[in-house]
Amino acid sequence: MTTRPFDLRAARAMRDGLDPYYAVLVFSPAAVGVFGSLGLDPWSAYFAGRAAPLGEASEGLVEAVFFHFEPGMVAANTAKVRAAGVPEKLLAVRLDAADAALRDTLGAEALDSAEMAEAAELAAEAAAACTSAGRPLGAANATLPLPEAPHLKLWQAVTTLREWRGDGHNTALLASGLDAVEVLVNAVATGHERRSSIQPRRGWSDAEWEAAEQRLHDRHLLTEDGGLTLRGRELREEIEDLTDRLALAPWRALGEPRTRRLYDLVLPWSTAIAERFLRGYQPEPYPTA
Repeated sequence: MTTRPFDLRAARAMRDGLDPYYAVLVFSPAAVGVFGSLGLDPWSAYFAGRAAPLGEASEGLVEAVFFHFEPGMVAANTAKVRAAGVPEKLLAVRLDAADAALRDTLGAEALDSAEMAEAAELAAEAAAACTSAGRPLGAANATLPLPEAPHLKLWQAVTTLREWRGDGHNTALLASGLDAVEVLVNAVATGHERRSSIQPRRGWSDAEWEAAEQRLHDRHLLTEDGGLTLRGRELREEIEDLTDRLALAPWRALGEPRTRRLYDLVLPWSTAIAERFLRGYQPEPYPTA
């Protein structure tokens, strides 16, 4: 296994350092409660929060950008979101939900700090470098106005960066030749996910899962005991490397010292969020040159 270049390791570290700050919207009971005021359950709240920037998106478009969700699950939750209100309302609600979640998790002292204001400016500058071509969710978020409150400005910028990276990850998945279920089976085989958790959360049946396992066996990507073959491990590394390469633009625009500064600023808040809601969070350390 070759040593990964510094910039790819930095891109991975930035994902780990920033993602929980976005994910507080998904996991915080305070956020789920705000969406609940519209009659949305936690899963439909997840779809509402992520798809709201797409506007009056068709079911097919939502299915396309939510790469490895079972289409029927997408359809059912999209219908619930549409019944809850127009996208403009949902955008306002998701900011209210993010605000409630961050206040509950981090407290007013962190939200009102000079460090929060600095992090918001850095993240906003990085997000401004996210190009639109081939990045539907990233581009949809990038066009939204940034809130004035620093903690929400940071949240919106981090969300743009996260969804923009996710669009690139979908590109890498397509390039790998794995379909939606095979991607999940592959992730479980790496040990990064548990089937008992990820399969129901993505909506696939046992028959669909086992058929995907068989396809990976037939292509010599999965061992008989469900692990990855050498080629299976290489394919996973190719996916992750391409995802990181496609995620470099905002960090190159921000520059290495300020990228590292953003990581250092946000990591304590992400860690506090993860300690409450994300089991097993072990962020990639920011690399040394």
